[in-house]
Amino acid sequence: MRNLKISELLLFAMTALHCGTSKDMDFITGNCNDTIRLPCKATDRTSTYRYVMWYKKESFPIIKRKKEEYTYYNNITSVSLENKETLVLHNVQSSDSGEYKCYLAAEVGGRNDHSLIGLNISECLNVSTVYPINTMTPSDSCPTVAELTVPWAVIGFSFISVTKVILCIITVGVCDRVIFGTLRRKQEVRGSKTGRSSWKD
Repeated sequence: MRNLKISELLLFAMTALHCGTSKDMDFITGNCNDTIRLPCKATDRTSTYRYVMWYKKESFPIIKRKKEEYTYYNNITSVSLENKETLVLHNVQSSDSGEYKCYLAAEVGGRNDHSLIGLNISECLNVSTVYPINTMTPSDSCPTVAELTVPWAVIGFSFISVTKVILCIITVGVCDRVIFGTLRRKQEVRGSKTGRSSWKD
């Protein structure tokens, strides 16, 4: 029974501590490929410490500065520190979203301090899958038609009419030669046959 009460008290304390931490934690939002600055609020409470260290999700070290010596972790080189140990993230991606911790290691006999800050980066669009938008309007898809004036229209129709008449004359002439030529040949053949028969008689 006593163990049950102790476990309930521990659970309540952990919940209260977590809620208090989340409530005190600030959040910063940004867009893909931005440069983001995360302030270390622990430096507002103390200015004497041996070194500063930034973590992501309290378990992945990012950068450490001890005096003027910098150590980068996890092959991260796109980060830097500015005044008051502000963490600068260059060319951020959506995977950089999460909780960050600034840890100040105190001098001998002092007390360590830290501060938390959240970061939320919007989703990055993949450029290779973005297709260009066709901005051509339906009116642009049709070729422009030039309007003809009345005199040019009359000349055009006249030219077409004359061309039709000439084609008709040529067609009639060709038909005349073919048809009447065939009839003349038949008549000549008949005439020659008639002349032979009379000569025989």
